[in-house]
Amino acid sequence: MKLKQPDIKGLSNTKKNADGGGKITPMMAQYLDVKQRHIKYLLFYRMGDFYELFFDDAKIAASNLGIALTKRGKLNGKDIPMCGVPVHSSQTYLSRLIKLGFKVAIAEQLKDDSQDVNAKKKIFKRDVVRIVTPGTILEESLLDSRNHNNLLSINFDKGDISLAWTDMTTGNVKLQRVKGLSIFRDFEEVIHKVEPGEIIISEELQKSEILKSKLKFFQKNITTIPSSFFDLKNNEIKIKAFFKKSRINSFGDLTNTDVTTIGALLNYLELTQKNNIPNFKNLEIINKENFMQIDIFSQQSLEIFRNYDGQKKGSLIEVIDGTQTASGARLLREFLKSPLIKKSEIMVRHDLIEAFISKKICLTRILEILPGIPDVERAISRVSAKINNPRDVIAIKVFGEKSLQIINEISNSKNTVLKQLHPSIGVVKNLVNLSEFIKEKIVEIPPLNLFEGGVIRKNVSKELDDLRNIKINCKKKILDMQTYYVNETNINTLKIKFNNIHGYFIEVSNKNSKRLNEFDEIKFNPVQNTLNSARFQTDELRLISQKIENSEKKSLELEVEIYQEVIKKVIQFELDLDAISKTISYVDVLTNFAILSLKKKYSRPQITEETLIEIKDGRHPVVEESLNKEGIEFTSNDYNLNKKENIWVMTGPNMAGKSTFLRQVALIIVLNQVGCYVPAKSAKLGIFDKVFTRIGASDNLSQGMSTFMMEMVEAARIIDQATNSSLIILDELGRGTSTEDGFAIAYSILEYICNKIKCITLFATHYKELCKIKKKFPQIHNKTLEIKKWNEEIIFHYKIIDGISEGSFGIHVAKLAGLEESIITKAKTILSHLKKQKLTEFPQDNLKDISINKQESKNSRIIDEIKKLDLDNLSPKDSLDLLYTIKKNYLENK
Repeated sequence: MKLKQPDIKGLSNTKKNADGGGKITPMMAQYLDVKQRHIKYLLFYRMGDFYELFFDDAKIAASNLGIALTKRGKLNGKDIPMCGVPVHSSQTYLSRLIKLGFKVAIAEQLKDDSQDVNAKKKIFKRDVVRIVTPGTILEESLLDSRNHNNLLSINFDKGDISLAWTDMTTGNVKLQRVKGLSIFRDFEEVIHKVEPGEIIISEELQKSEILKSKLKFFQKNITTIPSSFFDLKNNEIKIKAFFKKSRINSFGDLTNTDVTTIGALLNYLELTQKNNIPNFKNLEIINKENFMQIDIFSQQSLEIFRNYDGQKKGSLIEVIDGTQTASGARLLREFLKSPLIKKSEIMVRHDLIEAFISKKICLTRILEILPGIPDVERAISRVSAKINNPRDVIAIKVFGEKSLQIINEISNSKNTVLKQLHPSIGVVKNLVNLSEFIKEKIVEIPPLNLFEGGVIRKNVSKELDDLRNIKINCKKKILDMQTYYVNETNINTLKIKFNNIHGYFIEVSNKNSKRLNEFDEIKFNPVQNTLNSARFQTDELRLISQKIENSEKKSLELEVEIYQEVIKKVIQFELDLDAISKTISYVDVLTNFAILSLKKKYSRPQITEETLIEIKDGRHPVVEESLNKEGIEFTSNDYNLNKKENIWVMTGPNMAGKSTFLRQVALIIVLNQVGCYVPAKSAKLGIFDKVFTRIGASDNLSQGMSTFMMEMVEAARIIDQATNSSLIILDELGRGTSTEDGFAIAYSILEYICNKIKCITLFATHYKELCKIKKKFPQIHNKTLEIKKWNEEIIFHYKIIDGISEGSFGIHVAKLAGLEESIITKAKTILSHLKKQKLTEFPQDNLKDISINKQESKNSRIIDEIKKLDLDNLSPKDSLDLLYTIKKNYLENK
């Protein structure tokens, strides 16, 4: 991440010069000391009820936040720029700065001045307690509750690439290594799937020529950290200590690159969170072979998370996400990123959906409880990170109570399938005890900050109650005292007030101050004069004020002590809370699937080990939703593809629903393997290891790629990675170039799929001549979309039928779009003329089968990677890494 920070290289000189000759206040000396140790960050410096920023930090913050820039004191004869934000609303300002690309160090007051060595100077000790960066946000108000906020660490060494990431708010670390012939492509895919809020890499890797182009898209997310953070020996020790393991191989077979990548992640957390890192529960090693692979192009083409405009509206997740909890929403997103490929695991989810549907009373009651369940994952992380917001503890209590209600509903359903969701008796007992313990100790609606006091209930501690009573009784005495002073002095406007400097004091107008100064019966001691008033104290009032202050201090200390006992109890049952949280999230997703199936008439698919797709009345979930809102019924279609008939070549007019038909089969496959029911009357489906789609036109001009180039890049990726268990969907392949070139490419790719890959494929095209390939490959079936002609108009029925399209009817679509009538007339004349000419004949029957030497393919990739390098800027380490990469991933890969 290119950090937007002030140029403060001369800060150390400023401090030195000031110490040598110019006057500098103790507070400013302290500030300069803290700032010098955190020079890369904007510094929020706690001053009472405000966070203040000075020098260039102040100028930057004032400009970006739209707040007033003022000044505080002088340094070397010059005004010190200053701005500030209130502590109580600081998260709003912090959020804006983080979104703008800044990082913020937060310095707090650590001790009161009676304990501080600087007490004589009347300043608090202050230091940075944490650094807030895009990947290390803990505050609920700064986060999207329904999405993970991942911090990603990347390392590339000796041909190995490892990626480790964590959402600090949920307490898990994940690791994935990429290797093989598609190492660099897979590297980009993993980053896209992780969706990192921040990426950390070494200063060395930032300069790497090999990965420069791969990281270009993510440049705005990158933060460089010292190479020492990736030290192998230190990181082995750190990982073992962090996860409380005696041996590094307890996690499995970790490579040196894995260890350094994970260690760098932990080092960065220590740098930013100081001693307040949330507890992490486990390290999960991700193996992509355990899940269906949907690459970034296919994910975008199918509009799983966003539509083509980048909005959630009109995406699959918008239609199917009815989850009621934040953690459930995050889990559903992970399901969609990584659909299952094991039949048994998919069927477990289907069985649970069926059980919920069969127990509608149980389903209804759970759906009523779920909206009230807090985000306990993030609450626990904040508690373990010592954020000291008592409302996080109350959230844990409420979570326990609501979760127990759901567990009871599952238990009362008497359903053997749902019974598997029931946690162990011990876990449930611990949850009950913890909820009761918190309820006994903490008030129902505590303040946001522990140190405001008033967090602990009455009758928890007799000593605390007594201290609070002192305060209450003393305040009553102060009210009585005010009445007494008013009567004695005959000054009706006399008031007793409070501030942090003087404690309790008497305030009168300036014109009445003389009367108090000369009053004989009571000794009024002047303490301060303001523009409009005079302030006094009496010995009696000072004693009461000190008594209140002492009782408040002791009661707060006691509250903190009791609160820490509660926190200790929460941490003790953290693993139980985590287990219940995962169960509730899972229940949320599955009940969401159940209600989705009931409301939208989704059906349970039959899963088979065979490679086939049999769908009766299949529907596109997103398009159907959109049409239903307009009162239009979606036209369903059937699919029947298997080993003998595994490829459909589809022709059809524009606007007839071809792309919708193509996408809907892919979405039905994805939904099935996510464990959801599918939008169809019935379905019998095989299990697919990968889904590839190439639908619609797109370009990547920032990478210098035209629409046709992007089309070929995506086609190459599909041909390279697809297996006979994959699903391929190609739409209008070859349309971005000349008719002859496009047809030749489309034919060759289709033939290669038939001969080499042999997977289920839907191949839509405007090249009607391509349909003749069926003569050579009997597994191909020609399909088109049904239309009806009436008075020179075309009526689309949106039904798939056997056959070949009569034409694309592009002129008809142009007319529907409102194109000038004279242009339409001219186009018809030209089309009529072209139809009379003899079109190019393609001798398909004489074409030889494509045969590609695998070693030649590997060599071609090596050459491609080398061609991309700027050799003049290639470092010795880059050269060595490239050789390792070629050896490990291209030459040794079988």
